[in-house]
Amino acid sequence: MNVLIFIGNGFDINLGMKTRYSDFYKYYKSVKSQSNLINNLKEEISSNLSTWSDLELALGQYTKNIKNIDELDEILFDIEERLAEYLRQVEDNFDYTRSDSEKLSNYLAFPEKCLMKADENSILSFRNSRSKDHWYLNVITFNYTRTLEKLFKDKYLNIKIGNTYVGDSVILRDIIHVHGFIDERMIIGVNDLSQVSNKDFHKNQDAINSLIKEQRNKVQKHLVDQRCSDLISAADLICIFGSSIGDTDKLWWSKVGMQLKKDTRLIIFDLGDEIHPRRGHLIERFVQKKKDQFLSKTSLKEEEKTLVKDKIFVGINSKMFSDVLIESTVEASV
Repeated sequence: MNVLIFIGNGFDINLGMKTRYSDFYKYYKSVKSQSNLINNLKEEISSNLSTWSDLELALGQYTKNIKNIDELDEILFDIEERLAEYLRQVEDNFDYTRSDSEKLSNYLAFPEKCLMKADENSILSFRNSRSKDHWYLNVITFNYTRTLEKLFKDKYLNIKIGNTYVGDSVILRDIIHVHGFIDERMIIGVNDLSQVSNKDFHKNQDAINSLIKEQRNKVQKHLVDQRCSDLISAADLICIFGSSIGDTDKLWWSKVGMQLKKDTRLIIFDLGDEIHPRRGHLIERFVQKKKDQFLSKTSLKEEEKTLVKDKIFVGINSKMFSDVLIESTVEASV
């Protein structure tokens, strides 16, 4: 059985790391620059923080203020350099030695245990219907940080992290960074040209190679993106944790949606409004809303969305990964 887990920035945030864009902007504003272009950008961010809650979408809209490829390069290079500096400090100030590898492994191996009981049983039944064999797990992370690897003390390739319900091995094969790392192939951009407001850039191949994530991966020719596509196509169970399922990654949500047309299941973990225990029936409203949100990011036809909807399971306000540190959650100081 092949299991694939998508990890987003919520994973780092759950551990107490200050990796939100709002945290980065405080640092970014504090770094002095001699460039009017960069200072204007910082002023725009400071005056419209809500708009810039998603840096990549906001950057795509901000391109209407960028005149040419040279200005685009200057802005992208500055953001990438400063974000890398900031995240490096966050990583360096975080104590990875306190990780509970057993708890971490259990969350990765059995994400269904963080679902409501009926949904957990459905996934368990689905698992048991598959071949009685080892489970092979891969992680695709959207993060530039190497948090997960460091929690495993950099011993994460083809390691046994548990036993299946019938006693076979659960094998973690790899952790793949589809958007790169702090110091290597760091990708900041949007999903497609509809998210780029500067129409001149729609006809500029250099701008397309810089702004469109799929194209930026393609021109680097590392084939990491192809490997991620292959893992989606082979997955029996897919889990998404810590991701807002945003528009700038619709490429991947579309691929996951197509995989759901096969005999594949999807688990989405998300934060929702607190619901009073007396009103537990309201959880279902949030679940259906989350399913619809995800399906809206796919390229599935309406009748296909209806057919795959029951293959999606949603966990709300899960404590998943929140207790993988031996002590209480600590905040990295920068």
